Amino acid sequence: MPVAAARARQALLEGLLARPERGACVVVETTAGPQWLGCLPVTLVPHLELAGLAALATEWWCGGVLAGQDAALLLDCCGLLADWCRAHGVRHLLLAPALLTAAQAAPAGFVPHGSGLWHLNLSPAAKMLG
Repeated sequence: MPVAAARARQALLEGLLARPERGACVVVETTAGPQWLGCLPVTLVPHLELAGLAALATEWWCGGVLAGQDAALLLDCCGLLADWCRAHGVRHLLLAPALLTAAQAAPAGFVPHGSGLWHLNLSPAAKMLG
């Protein structure tokens, strides 16, 4: 079953990467080869309340990562994703609540959103002329 599951994940990822209009995917691989350490698939969705596009991540898959390191790896992926979002005009990052605890989310800048998701505002700060 692990081989079949790995093939299914690979096919799903290839399908997502072949159709960028569906979203993006942050993939973490080992330096030794093409073994995955983590995968954060993201869908771009219009969000009326936030008045723009949001990157929505509802799943974080990590394999071969020591317990306790998965949250740090996820937050690193979120940082990379946030940079990508800013460069592509996506101003909000939404994460499923099960992906991070409050203690992990707050230092990274995530706040609870009314929808129950974690929200990271990626909008540029207003400039003060002085």
